[in-house]
Parts: sequence; structure tokens; C-alpha cells
Amino acid sequence: MVSQQLVLALETERSNSFLPSRSLMQLKGIHHIALNVKDLDRAEQFYTDVLGFQVTHRFSKGLRHLMLETGNAAIALFETPNLKVEEAMNLVSEDGYLHLALEADPADFKTIIKELQTKKIQIDNGPVKRGNGESVYFNDPDHNHLEIHCDHPK
Repeated sequence: MVSQQLVLALETERSNSFLPSRSLMQLKGIHHIALNVKDLDRAEQFYTDVLGFQVTHRFSKGLRHLMLETGNAAIALFETPNLKVEEAMNLVSEDGYLHLALEADPADFKTIIKELQTKKIQIDNGPVKRGNGESVYFNDPDHNHLEIHCDHPK
């Protein structure tokens, strides 16, 4: 009985403290981020032709989707033609802050903005100063909110 009370007291103390608990997991990082798209072919064209990513895998069994290599993680695009996501995306992105931020080299940032404009991508905001860098914000054809950010050298 005393040991159960001691355990409960320690758990209560830990939950009330600001010390983080130590995890035994040894994760390497993010493998992929998954996005819903209505038209996989249209989305593939945007992510390869506009953003320059490469398709690494295509899947046709079950939910049709593909994987894109982005340099340090992958993006999975899942075709969900009947899913109505625009209202939900606006809610979690405009009222909240859900978006996918992509990293650019500061030396390439102005060229990237010009290329987005040349490819008729509407920049919703930016370039704006964010922390020690700059960002531009825009949407993919399925209303997924995207950011391109570059950190300036210190």
C-alpha cells in the first residue's frame, strides 16, 4: 500500500513539474508528410514542374498515391477525389497555422519567387521577415498551404 502511494506521489510530482520525461525512442527524423489531393496527376505536375521534386514511388493498389523526394524527407500525395478539404484546410491554416514549410537557400530565394510568379503561382503573403529569414506563402492546386522559407546567414 505504501509503495502505491509513493508511486502516485511521484507521478503527481512529475506531471506537475516542468521537467520533460526522457524518451527511450531514437528517431532519425521525419520520413514523409502526407497530403490529400483531388487529382493526383495535376498534383504531380505542380510538385514536379513548379517545385522541382522528383517522384520516387508510385502506388496504385488501394488508395492511389505517390512519393516525392524533397531532399531531407518525402512528401506522399494521396488521391482523394471525393474529399472536400478546402474549407477544413482554410480553417486549420487561416485560424490555425497548419502548413508545409519548404527550405530554400538564401542565395536562391529571389529567383524562386520570380519562378513562382512566372509559373502563375499566386503568392498569398510575402516575402515577409520571419525570425532570421524570409518566407513566402502560397497554395497548391488542392488548397494545401505551403511556405518557402530561407534563413539568412548569421
